[in-house]
Amino acid sequence: MRDEATVQALVVFGGVVLAAWNMSLAVPIGLLYLLPIVIAIELGKSRHRTGWMWGVFLGWLGVLILACMRAQARTA
Repeated sequence: MRDEATVQALVVFGGVVLAAWNMSLAVPIGLLYLLPIVIAIELGKSRHRTGWMWGVFLGWLGVLILACMRAQARTA
């Protein structure tokens, strides 16, 4: 039978491992999902298009498509 200090140590250790695991997932999520949105917004500004939609819905594929597009003609 485990004493109370051992159980508390296991709970704290489990919490630290879980926090480290969650933080290790933050970087790939940022690179795979959030970074294309930021890049698409900047590409959209230079091409007079709504770039955030390309980044949100298509991710990196949307960034590539947007990079291949020509700038829209401005209407007065």
